[in-house]
Amino acid sequence: MRIIAFVIFCLVALAAAEVGRAANPAFRISIDAETWGKFGWRYPVTYVFHVPAGPRELKVSRRDAPGDPWAPIEAKSAGESFNGAECVRYDPKARRACVSVGFKSRSTVELEFSGAAQVEFVEIARYYDARKAVYSLSIDNWGFRQNANPGAPWKGSDDDRSDKYQAALAVCRANDLPVSIAINTHGAGGDSFWQTMQAELDRGDRSWEPAVHAETHPCRATEYLVRGYRSEILGCRDQLLGRLRNVPWGQHIFEHILTCGYFDDSVLATSAGQFVLVRGYNSGDNPTSVDYVGWNPQRGFYGVGGLSYKAYDRVFQSRKPAGRYYRSDVDALDAAFEQVYRQGQIFYAMWHPNRYSNSVIHDPRPPVEGVQGSSLIQHLAHVAHRKDVWYVTNGWLHCYRYVAENAKVVGEPRAAGTER
Repeated sequence: MRIIAFVIFCLVALAAAEVGRAANPAFRISIDAETWGKFGWRYPVTYVFHVPAGPRELKVSRRDAPGDPWAPIEAKSAGESFNGAECVRYDPKARRACVSVGFKSRSTVELEFSGAAQVEFVEIARYYDARKAVYSLSIDNWGFRQNANPGAPWKGSDDDRSDKYQAALAVCRANDLPVSIAINTHGAGGDSFWQTMQAELDRGDRSWEPAVHAETHPCRATEYLVRGYRSEILGCRDQLLGRLRNVPWGQHIFEHILTCGYFDDSVLATSAGQFVLVRGYNSGDNPTSVDYVGWNPQRGFYGVGGLSYKAYDRVFQSRKPAGRYYRSDVDALDAAFEQVYRQGQIFYAMWHPNRYSNSVIHDPRPPVEGVQGSSLIQHLAHVAHRKDVWYVTNGWLHCYRYVAENAKVVGEPRAAGTER
């Protein structure tokens, strides 16, 4: 009898606990299962909730489906510096909670709030963590040219013997600026090239996004026809996925960066439904390129778009040696960023590391006009480490956009008898 009584007690206690949990406000987020299976949608998206003034013990937990254990979500404050973190940030003045979560094992996420009797879903934030503006960076042509030293032994970011792309990545990482890198898989460097890329992914810091450029570097239809469109584009993707591990936000390639900015109907048809973003290129300034790239319903991707707002290469290559520090160059780049920042828009930036010497473009010495120092280094320092700017790669930016445009958020009904 004691055993039976104990079992009954445990069942009653468990039921009471579940009723108590059911009294907490809860929400279910879902995305279409087909695209979740293709791209994962793991990058955290920010859901904004209205909460009562002054909750003392506001906590948010997540799980993927009913029956899964609840996991608390880490709390962050506005004074912290973070990007792409799964977290909750409470803004007491605005009476809102910014909850940033990504999908994991399923195409659903459930959220539960404790410490607040009433919670109302407001919107999906335009930018991660409801930031003011965005800086989205990419570099093109890793593996394309032998003079970029692909896979060379590491000597430092300002040493001309180092891999120019590994060096550029190191400079971006030092400024906490994640970067998309367009990769040519049938270029130079051999196995050491792949080993270098893998070593950079194995850091596990989500500092860069591998992106398709092409197997070689075709810039017109006749060049695509040598190997074929499918081989150049999807073959490049399949080689990246087959040879690289620990790709951030799941084993997916989200972005196709066009070689030379060239595209025709065959390029678009080959990329259709295979990438989240197809990023364009031209060598000039693009003052209207300050927003998310539009969705192409016929092709099933965002693009073609994401052109650089300010042409970094044009500025750096106007000097000899290319990339040398000049105050006027830094001022021009900084002013361009400030214009986009003030308006709360997206600043797209890119350059080609193979066009420069590491010892110049990454010169860490204090700047002396036309003598030493780097305009790039000075500009990146100006852009970086702002707590109201979202620093994100091109592909991850548009993964966020897809979820923001397609996710459904519904309140979960309370258990009977738990209304307050």
